Amino acid sequence: MKKIKQIFITLFLIGVLFGCNYNQKQKDEIQLYEFEHNGKTMKLGEVFSIEKYGQPEDYTEVESCAFEGLDKTFNYGSYEVTTFSDNDKDKIYSIYFLDENVKTKEGIKITDSFDKMKKTYGDDYEKIDNMYTYTKQKTQLNFIINNNEITSIEYLYAVQ
Repeated sequence: MKKIKQIFITLFLIGVLFGCNYNQKQKDEIQLYEFEHNGKTMKLGEVFSIEKYGQPEDYTEVESCAFEGLDKTFNYGSYEVTTFSDNDKDKIYSIYFLDENVKTKEGIKITDSFDKMKKTYGDDYEKIDNMYTYTKQKTQLNFIINNNEITSIEYLYAVQ
């Protein structure tokens, strides 16, 4: 009977440890802003590839003033993705909305109201002039508001 108790306690502790690790992994995964479009999820800071996200309508590159190498911008019509070079890999630095034809993962688009933004994302933002910034770990979601209307949306990765 004592051996059965020890086995039960051991299995219970293993279950608790795995459960905690699983819950922490889930928590870490949802603590980043992500952009979804046409069934594809873009995560800030991950390696970018045309094979994964599709052929852009336009592409530009310039010498980076913030990083080593080139800033590459891939235009997909309603949004553009800018990458930075990290160990010879292009990683997603920003996703910038160009019009109201795309939405955030939570359903907010350019032309939506300030009130809809606040109802969706809450009051936990930093405000500088007319820009409202929501932060989750190394990611930011920026909104510019003019006359109570969203005029700009950008996802941004905090590179360290």
